[in-house]
Amino acid sequence: MATEERVLCFKRKLFDQLGEFQGICLDVERYLPVITSSNNLCYLNRSDAEVDRSFKQLIPYVLIFWGRKILRYRRGKKGQESRLHGLYSIGIGGHISEDDHGLFSSDQGYQEGMRRELMEEVAIGEVKDAAVGLINDDDTDVGAVHFGVVHVLTIPDPKVARGRDGITGLEFVSLDRAVSEISSYESWSQICIENIDKLLSRAADRGIDVLGQLLI
Repeated sequence: MATEERVLCFKRKLFDQLGEFQGICLDVERYLPVITSSNNLCYLNRSDAEVDRSFKQLIPYVLIFWGRKILRYRRGKKGQESRLHGLYSIGIGGHISEDDHGLFSSDQGYQEGMRRELMEEVAIGEVKDAAVGLINDDDTDVGAVHFGVVHVLTIPDPKVARGRDGITGLEFVSLDRAVSEISSYESWSQICIENIDKLLSRAADRGIDVLGQLLI
């Protein structure tokens, strides 16, 4: 009998103590170091975590840019989150499981876990990234039990490959196209698209010069 996946979570009340918000927040430094402290992290069976609103699952959500374009994909029927099937997404990443527990013995644990998830989702080499925002969306059943950490990274060429069956139709599209088709995206991607200028400005502050590339 297969063992159920256990995913990384933190208590909802910690989020409330730090300052609840709805939508996007750019104050990563206020939240992320506290949330990712080993004292505040725990693992729950995924089936329990998906319905227990007293916990938030911590999810890396990585935006990948190549030149003027952003990577998007459609969530396929083989993806684990059935509530998102068929929707476009610009966020690469996913749950961090207990299989990665050894990574969380240092302050770099979340970052290492994020990179592992990224490499499992799409096949790209080592890249530089920056955490630029946080997402909380309690208006949807999916969002109510998840908490997103938005990362921005750039790649030198468009050679990416699907790493999991749940990802279909990988392609780079212009931001204008993403905006024009925003209703076809999952809620977190809609939030990112609506706030893309702020996220890219934060990325520039962190040394990820996406804005410079986009203006070439």
